[in-house]
Amino acid sequence: MDKTTFQLRPILPSTADRLREEGGPVYVADSTPGFPCRQCLRDADIGDELILVSHDPFSADSPYRSASPIFLHRYPCEPADESELPLQLTRRQLSVRSYDTSEMMLDAAVIDGQDLNDTLGRFFRAAETARVRIHNASRGCWATDVERKHDLHS
Repeated sequence: MDKTTFQLRPILPSTADRLREEGGPVYVADSTPGFPCRQCLRDADIGDELILVSHDPFSADSPYRSASPIFLHRYPCEPADESELPLQLTRRQLSVRSYDTSEMMLDAAVIDGQDLNDTLGRFFRAAETARVRIHNASRGCWATDVERKHDLHS
């Protein structure tokens, strides 16, 4: 799957700001990679402050619905480029899950991040796939959603 067929959907800046306001434990990045911000989709630099919060990316009442721990830079950061797979994802082991429009799981795989592009391609070949959710495999932290990129000219 290439960058013309999918679009990343990291946490919205407004949601990230609300979660920052609600608060959570503050961490100072002391290693890299190790503190992945879910707004900018970059690993924090050593010395960056991050806040650990709980985020529920689901919008439908699905049996699969669950909140997940995520890191955010403590202060607002630049939203991620939604058209490219960031290094933050491609260098980790990931749990990748596809969902239909009712947010019922269709498929899932635990993969090496280097295989993410191919896995997205495989999942999106199924017409019923509405979105793919990516989590870090080891700790289960939600990373981002991925949706089909819709052509505005069709």
